[in-house]
Amino acid sequence: MMSMIRGALALVSSLAVFAGVVPAMAQDEAQTFNAFATVVGNGTVVRAAEKQSMVVGTLVGPFFIETDEGPQQAGLVTCAVSARADQATLRLTASSACSFTANDGATAWGEWECAGYQLVGCRGTFKLTGGTQRLAGATGESTLIWRPTAHEFKAQLDGTSMDKVTGILLWRDFKLTQKK
Repeated sequence: MMSMIRGALALVSSLAVFAGVVPAMAQDEAQTFNAFATVVGNGTVVRAAEKQSMVVGTLVGPFFIETDEGPQQAGLVTCAVSARADQATLRLTASSACSFTANDGATAWGEWECAGYQLVGCRGTFKLTGGTQRLAGATGESTLIWRPTAHEFKAQLDGTSMDKVTGILLWRDFKLTQKK
C-alpha cells in the first residue's frame, strides 16, 4: 500500500510540469525524476574527413516520466542532432537542441552534448532553458544518455547516405525548477 502511495505521489510531482496533471509547482520548487523517450531519427551522413563522418538529423518520439508504478507518457520530444563519428577510434560526440510539447500543449526546450562510442551511444549533460505557457520559467538539468539501437543506411546519388535510426534518450536525475 505504501508503495502505491509513494508511486502516486511521484507521478503527481513528476508530471506537475511536463504533463499538466496538476497545477504548476510553487515558485522555485525543485522536482527530481527520471525520464526517457523512444525515438526515431532521420539524418544525412556526410564524410567529414578521411576516417570521420558527420550526421545531421532529427530524433522524434514520445516522452515518458518514470514512476514507481511504471512509465507515464508526458508528451513529445523533437531534437535536432549533430553527431560526429571517428571510424579509427569509434569515438562519438554529439550535440542537440530539443523541444518538448506536453500533452496540454505547453512547450519547453533545452540542449545537450554527449561523448561516447559508435554502436553504444553517448553520455553527457542536458540543460532545460525555458518554456511557454505553464512551462515559462522552467529550468533544469540532468545526465543525458543517448542509445541508438538500429541503423538503416540508404546511399544517395551525391555520395551522402541517409540514416534512419531508432533508439532511446534517457534523462537521469532530472532536476527541474519552475520559476515565476
